[in-house]
Amino acid sequence: MSESTQLWGGRFKSGPSEALANLSRAPASYFRLYREDITGSRAHASELKRAGVLDEAEFTKIRATLDAIETDIDAGTEKPIAGDEDVHTFLERLLMARLGPLGGKLRAGRSRNDQTANNTRLYLRRMARELSAGVIAVEDAIREQAAKHTETVMPGFTHLQPAQPVVLGHHMMAHAQSLLRDLQRFGDFDRRFDRSPLGAAALAGSGIVNRPDLSAVELGYSAACENSIDAVASRDLVAEFLFICSLVAVDLSRLAEEICIWSSKQFSWVRLHDSYSTGSSIMPQKKNPDIAELTRGMSGTLIGNVAGFLATMKAMPLAYNRDLAEDKKVLFETIDTLELILPAFAGMVATMEFNTEKLREEAPRGFTLATEVADWLVAQDIPFADAHEITGAVVRYCEERGHDLAGLTEADLPAIDSRLNAGMLEAITLEHALASRTGYGSTAPDRVREQIARFEAAIDDFRIFATSRLSGSAFSKAGASGKKTALR
Repeated sequence: MSESTQLWGGRFKSGPSEALANLSRAPASYFRLYREDITGSRAHASELKRAGVLDEAEFTKIRATLDAIETDIDAGTEKPIAGDEDVHTFLERLLMARLGPLGGKLRAGRSRNDQTANNTRLYLRRMARELSAGVIAVEDAIREQAAKHTETVMPGFTHLQPAQPVVLGHHMMAHAQSLLRDLQRFGDFDRRFDRSPLGAAALAGSGIVNRPDLSAVELGYSAACENSIDAVASRDLVAEFLFICSLVAVDLSRLAEEICIWSSKQFSWVRLHDSYSTGSSIMPQKKNPDIAELTRGMSGTLIGNVAGFLATMKAMPLAYNRDLAEDKKVLFETIDTLELILPAFAGMVATMEFNTEKLREEAPRGFTLATEVADWLVAQDIPFADAHEITGAVVRYCEERGHDLAGLTEADLPAIDSRLNAGMLEAITLEHALASRTGYGSTAPDRVREQIARFEAAIDDFRIFATSRLSGSAFSKAGASGKKTALR
């Protein structure tokens, strides 16, 4: 059947104009939701059987045909045509071509409103898992780098100014911890939207099927939505998902910014692998951190998608309005962008090589050990307010003589303050600075190794989530496979 199917129009004397049809037709990327739509149709067929609209034979035939259609779309033998307004009309066209009038019975008791709400929710719950797997790959790369460098010292920064020496592994794990919270957000999202909108119909609920709680379980949800209007009219799940994705991109972008700086010739702290770098079309010597730069740039697009969709939502009266179709445009762009970034970013981080000697050489520069002077003074029972002033005098003394703390001698100390002695010089070493930070979550090498061990255990929980799939009999077919959709 190559003629398009239209799900509305009985009260119209003429069909839509070409201009309206062009405006109304879903973009090609929207048809990727065929799997979710078929999954929802399987569950809806069960509802119609319970309601007596379908007998056992009709139910069995429709379910088998839906399975066959999904297989054919997966294989690329069935594709949308120009007249298919959206994924719903595409699939109904195929169903009616194979079943005739029986295919038209499946439309009873539902609306495109609850269909699209269900499609979006199922899709995002699946994508929460797929994107989590991508984030975990980045996390693994960061963790592996951190584990290699639990003894590597580097300058830590505040305000982009040298502040205190830290362990490189500790610095890398700071990025890992922020991404871990993003994984938690994906898990929280999945739990929060574990309610099925199917059965809400247009807005008031269905007059034919009345057990949405049962279809919810079949779809892998824990229950049905509490309010049928809210089920079809709310898109806070889209806004939240966009926010989580944008925050992932922002967290990656912060590390990307550092990689751009660290890999510059002026720093030369890290060398990027050739397979994760690019060159210049005119300057043969160049080796550019394109993955880091593209991640940094694309994060702005993802931020914009959140802001843009919130603007779409802000004045939306209940219940469903066609404006809500804009959710997929920003969703698909955001998801597709993040799916491009994550594997490239993971590879870049995994293959980076740090110049540990240069990091150590620069760790004490810029008076990063000045806090050790103040801490030593406090240990001598000097109030910190006084210790702060004395330490400032030490720094000023060194600056006036053009050297760092390492240039101090025992003979210099009485000229600065009578309370300083040779014991202070023993405190201003990198080893002492690191070893003294022994509090939970601090930068001492042993504490960093403990942090990495705790992190590995936490990540294992999210591996389970990332590889899980929605349960329920509606997912007994290929829809549960998690493979990429053919129409993507």
